[in-house]
Amino acid sequence: MKKSSDRTRFGRLMAGAAPFALALAAVSSPANAIVPNDNFTPDDIVDEDDVYAGVGQFFRNDGFVCTGTLINPRTVLFAAHCVNDRPESDYDTNGIIQSAFSFNVNALPGFIDWINNNFTSNPDLAVFNVNRIYYNQDSLANPEAVGFLEADIALASLDTPAANLPTWSLLFSPLPTPEQITDADGTGYHVAITGYGRSGSGTTGATVGIDWRRKAAENMLGSLTSFDERNTFLFGAPFGNLPQSLYRLDFDDPNKTNPFDFNLYKDEPRELEGTTAGGDSGGPLILDAANNTLSDEDLVIGVLSGGSRFFGPQAFSSYGTESFYQPLYLFWDYIVATNPYRYVTNKAGDGRWADSSHWETTLDPIYRVIDADGNVVNGLPTTPGAGITGGSPDFGEVCFDPEGDNPGDGCQDLGTGDDTPPARSTLTGGVASGIGVVDGIELAGFDLDGAVTRDGLLGDGLALAVEAHNGVELAEESPFASDGGSPEFSDDPLPAPTIDNGLPGATGFVPNNVDPVISDDPDVNVDPRYYDVTLQAAGNTTLGIDVTIDRLTVRGPAELTIYDQGSLTSLIDVSQFGGTVTVNGALNSTGDYTLFGGLLGGRGTVTTPFLTNIMGAISPGLMGQIGTFTVDGNLVLSSGSTLLIDISGNGASDTVAVTGEASVGGVVALGTGVTQVVNGNGVQYTILTADGGGIVDTDGNPINTFVEGTVSAILSQSFTYEENAVLMEIEAGNYVDVVDATDPVQLAYAQLLDQERSNPLAGDLYALDFASTGTIQSTLNGLAPVGETAIRTLTAQSYTQLMNFNAGRMATSSRASTGGTVATLGNPLGTAEAGLARAYAPNALSEMGLSDHDDMDVEVGAVPDSMAVFFAGGFINGEGDSMPGFQNVQTDFDGYFLAGGVEFFPSDNTMIGASVYHSNLDADVTLGGTADSELWAGSFYGSAKTGAGLVFEGQFSFSNYNTKTARTVDFLGTPQTLVSNGTNGGITAGLGVSYDIDMGGLTVAPGVETRYTKVSFDRISEQGGFAALSIDRENFESFQGRAGLELSTSEDSAFQLRANADYVHEFEDGPQLFTANFVNGVGPGVPFAYDVTDEDWFEVGASASFGNGPIRLGVGVDTTIGRDNAEAQTYSASATIRF
Repeated sequence: MKKSSDRTRFGRLMAGAAPFALALAAVSSPANAIVPNDNFTPDDIVDEDDVYAGVGQFFRNDGFVCTGTLINPRTVLFAAHCVNDRPESDYDTNGIIQSAFSFNVNALPGFIDWINNNFTSNPDLAVFNVNRIYYNQDSLANPEAVGFLEADIALASLDTPAANLPTWSLLFSPLPTPEQITDADGTGYHVAITGYGRSGSGTTGATVGIDWRRKAAENMLGSLTSFDERNTFLFGAPFGNLPQSLYRLDFDDPNKTNPFDFNLYKDEPRELEGTTAGGDSGGPLILDAANNTLSDEDLVIGVLSGGSRFFGPQAFSSYGTESFYQPLYLFWDYIVATNPYRYVTNKAGDGRWADSSHWETTLDPIYRVIDADGNVVNGLPTTPGAGITGGSPDFGEVCFDPEGDNPGDGCQDLGTGDDTPPARSTLTGGVASGIGVVDGIELAGFDLDGAVTRDGLLGDGLALAVEAHNGVELAEESPFASDGGSPEFSDDPLPAPTIDNGLPGATGFVPNNVDPVISDDPDVNVDPRYYDVTLQAAGNTTLGIDVTIDRLTVRGPAELTIYDQGSLTSLIDVSQFGGTVTVNGALNSTGDYTLFGGLLGGRGTVTTPFLTNIMGAISPGLMGQIGTFTVDGNLVLSSGSTLLIDISGNGASDTVAVTGEASVGGVVALGTGVTQVVNGNGVQYTILTADGGGIVDTDGNPINTFVEGTVSAILSQSFTYEENAVLMEIEAGNYVDVVDATDPVQLAYAQLLDQERSNPLAGDLYALDFASTGTIQSTLNGLAPVGETAIRTLTAQSYTQLMNFNAGRMATSSRASTGGTVATLGNPLGTAEAGLARAYAPNALSEMGLSDHDDMDVEVGAVPDSMAVFFAGGFINGEGDSMPGFQNVQTDFDGYFLAGGVEFFPSDNTMIGASVYHSNLDADVTLGGTADSELWAGSFYGSAKTGAGLVFEGQFSFSNYNTKTARTVDFLGTPQTLVSNGTNGGITAGLGVSYDIDMGGLTVAPGVETRYTKVSFDRISEQGGFAALSIDRENFESFQGRAGLELSTSEDSAFQLRANADYVHEFEDGPQLFTANFVNGVGPGVPFAYDVTDEDWFEVGASASFGNGPIRLGVGVDTTIGRDNAEAQTYSASATIRF
């Protein structure tokens, strides 16, 4: 603001004024609108921008008006003298006097509506009926205070919350004493003044009647002092007993020309300097944040009581007059106790709303104090206010300093009592007075008859509204007084907190609004009590009764559960920032319910104009249960909101039922019920209905939409928007789009899952819908039927060993070597016994069931020499490839074989044999699985050698082949052990020719052979869990061509060696695939891959025998070379005893 530095000459003031008359300096009391300086008109200072919203006009239906400040939605702070002409009981809603506050910039429309509607509040016009008046009885205690100079504090309770108006913060500490008082800024405290009273100009005073409009101006706070101290300086004596301090300001003339302006309080005028007038009484003295450094918010520091003039011709509210305000800090405890509004919260722990021990009061958020560090904080003083005895601290400078250099000019520091410049000089002649020097009547421009009289000096402060345009009726007149003062606060301790005294920490009450019953009889009288409830402590507050409060706020971990029979009504609004609110009964809010955060749910009804979900969650029904949540009003779901919906397998879902319009948006999150349903089968769920529409436009297009979220890697949402409903569908994508396309196992399972979704018997599998991509892939990998590749390996090895055994018999059995004997190769009974336990490749004969000293028992002559009977046994071990995708781990297998048979020798060069062969192979499979095979075969074989050295061999077998697999899989944390058993039949056949070349002790026998094997597999079904497969194994077929060479030394020598090497070519591709579906599947099987069948490899073997006489020992080993599918080794030993 601009500050004027021009000082024009000020005529000699006060000449001819009687000291007695001056001592009775006029005081204008109740009802003071704002009067601007001459540079502005009353229209210029109307609060058109509603800067001072929350300041309202008080109107009594007997015509008197004042101004007041809204300090909470139910309470207005104003001046006692506006109402203390009558007992408080006269202000009953239906009593003698009706009153109201109107808060619009133009208050008149509100008052007209109030009167025309039988004194009814109308929040839309910001007019509110008063249902209880309180005024400080100390305002009437001192007759010299004339009802408004001391304790001029009143509070009004409104019958309807002023919900949409701002409230003002109250400073309950005295302003700090300024470090210095300057000529320009005085105390340095800039203040704003506002009200609805009369107006006019600085020169003429309050000449413009009340026009019902709020006006505002600025000023500098002149002093904090009492009438006693002011009068002692001005007049030399207090002339009474008025020690209570008041905040004061004077009305300086910016143009420096008014003869009555003697700069009562040292400072320079502001650009928009103004003062108060009739009708402004009760208005706030505002320490504005924009022009002060004490606080970053505007603070109300006082309540307007009235004003003073000092000359008979001087008009009230003109230049040179002053206004004074009741300091709030002197009466803070009265304000806190009388204020009917209580801010309360729950105590930690579960409790019933109706339990009075469950609650405690909290600090009113508009109360402010200055702490030890000089900061303005939310708080209360620690001792009671001093009230009407509060006379210090004082600050400011009171002056008699008319414009110019005048005899008798002077100022006094009210804090120290010291004189300050301009210092008064000692004069000769004239009459000295406390306010200046009287030199003569002629210098004043008027005579003693023009001096104000006692009766004329005192203004009442109440403006009669019906005569607002014709002047103000003065209702109260009285003199002033006195001196002194005690500290601003009492030395007494504060009482214990109670619900009545308003101190925080009180308990023993139940938050439930109480309207007043006004009576002089204390047994009948009921004070109003209104509650702003904040639930913030951890614990569940349960409500089963009907309760009405003004406002509800929910924060933090707090919970509120409204039972079916319970009802909670908030007359202002509901704000939820966290916690959980469960409404199974009714929650009613006159204003909006704003869900900033937290969870709102239940199966009851919320009645509100708008339920707006900003960043919270709404969950119809109870968690995990299907229910309907009703919004009786309109619903707004913002983009940051969440709607929690449970669904069930029968197509039912949670629903939000809105009686008004609905604007949708945000996320629809799904409850755990979705995991109990096989989704993606076209079921639509009605999740929201809106009787009033608002969902689609006239063309049927959605106005706003939910986010079509991804529920999982497989599932996603889609929504259908209808005129009065929103439907949700859970769609399923394809597993083939989620798995690793290079992994054949994942692809196979993906095809199965995609095709079986509509199959109700496969429902358990679709828990996988909710897994992440990584979990889906790892789970499907873990389901791989790796045992099937092992079965193929075991099948190939079992039948290869069978045919190799038969071929060996044909190569080594002749009339000369075995005729007439019963030979035991190895220890077949021991081998069979050893086969009961898993073993790896043996390292010694004894470990193979072949004794090192009695490996072949031969009974000579037990049979004719044209035949032989044999028994044989041995071990097999090896390793093979695993299923594609798992080939970094080999499949290890081992087992044993047993054989027995009869061989006939029609001649020395021919042999025919028949045998029974049994083998048992076990495989350790990747992923912790196992595979077993058991072969029983009957074989016929024979050989014939021509005289030219050609040898023809042939064999044929038929067999029973049993398989078994076992694997333990983990399906989302649930283990399942899946086993299968299969019984199958197979045949083998082989035909070969070789040529023996005798090379003198060494026989070389090149030869060729073809072999054919076929095993017919039936479908097998695993058991053990819903992940079990039904597997169609492809028949095993093998057609081999072999070419090789055998070397052997003479059988008659003491040491014989035999070696063979064969090249093998596989003509069949072998089974490349098998198909499978889930055991409960209804669709076709999908292919799973085996490893690629080897086409070419080598088989080599070597044996040795030695010994003469009846015992001949032999050992041998056979192995494959270059075969990737399966590398196998066979170990054998023999002993022949002749008798």
